[in-house]
Amino acid sequence: MKDKILGFTCAYAPVPIIEAAGFQAFRVLPQGECPDQAGQLLHDNLCPHVKRVLDRALDNDLPEVSAMVFVNSCDSMRRVADAWQVARPKDQVMVLDLPSTNTPSSIDFLATEYDRMARTLFTWNNQAFSREKVRARIKVWNDLSHTLGRLETKMGEAFYPGLAAAVQIVVNTAATDSVDAALAMAKAAVAKAWAPARGHAPVFLFGNLLFDPKVFDLFENWNMHVTRLDFCTGSRFVSTVDLSLADDPFVALARSYMTGPPCARTMDITRPGNLAQEIVERAGASNARAVMGFTLKFCDPYLARIPGIRQALQDAGIPFLMLEGDCTMGDIGQQQTRIEAFTEMLGV
Repeated sequence: MKDKILGFTCAYAPVPIIEAAGFQAFRVLPQGECPDQAGQLLHDNLCPHVKRVLDRALDNDLPEVSAMVFVNSCDSMRRVADAWQVARPKDQVMVLDLPSTNTPSSIDFLATEYDRMARTLFTWNNQAFSREKVRARIKVWNDLSHTLGRLETKMGEAFYPGLAAAVQIVVNTAATDSVDAALAMAKAAVAKAWAPARGHAPVFLFGNLLFDPKVFDLFENWNMHVTRLDFCTGSRFVSTVDLSLADDPFVALARSYMTGPPCARTMDITRPGNLAQEIVERAGASNARAVMGFTLKFCDPYLARIPGIRQALQDAGIPFLMLEGDCTMGDIGQQQTRIEAFTEMLGV
């Protein structure tokens, strides 16, 4: 019997909890050719991520999703949670509150939210609540994370045409199909004999969403060697959960998610500029010679951080290109001239 499908929209909604409760996790990505209808329920000047997610709901461009988990990560995401209940009133909907800092009290709070999420999902699926099932799925998730880490290390060592797209396909499989299937794909990619090539500029990529594998093939056609995919639809999504941090898997999840590589809406109050410095460090660790940022239009958390990131990269002597988009391939195509000029400037 096929598992029921549970939709989610944010990397802070743990897939191991969803799968432990017996659901198939399905991340509703802002893709497809649905007509623009979100303006019926949301303001036009919201980020294209939430609008295109809602467009898919209004156009019934989804598998048989029976329930949704939203994360209150920003005001726009909170608004789409409200609008979803109008667009699809039969779906069960849960909203997780996400702290904006990684203080001990914030981590404790998020652990209780993950506990609540698990108990709710087990109940929705008529399953007996089990911490051990959650822990078991976390172990499989960590196996995937470690295997993807090997691929990302390989990405930074040399230019292997097609590897960045292959990594993204694995991540998308974990987000929309199953972790087990993604793990099998990742292991096959590790075992594959990738042929290196020369003449491409090594560039570290960061931002919020960039999820279509075809994008990375385009970047390679435009003389770019992608050394790492630091997006919430990339490496940050499949991050390791350190089970040694706590006996309770929900505490381990919360600590790992809140102390790992952050998205722009999360802040370490003891180091308010740490996101910029971490990007510098991660770019260096991936052997990149330059950094390109890609964020969605109207994403205030990221846009507010860009000046600090730009200054940190300038101080480190690392060239930087910043782009904004709307989740469409057409929008990416319009950036070709800027990207080719940027990679040519690097002189590779």
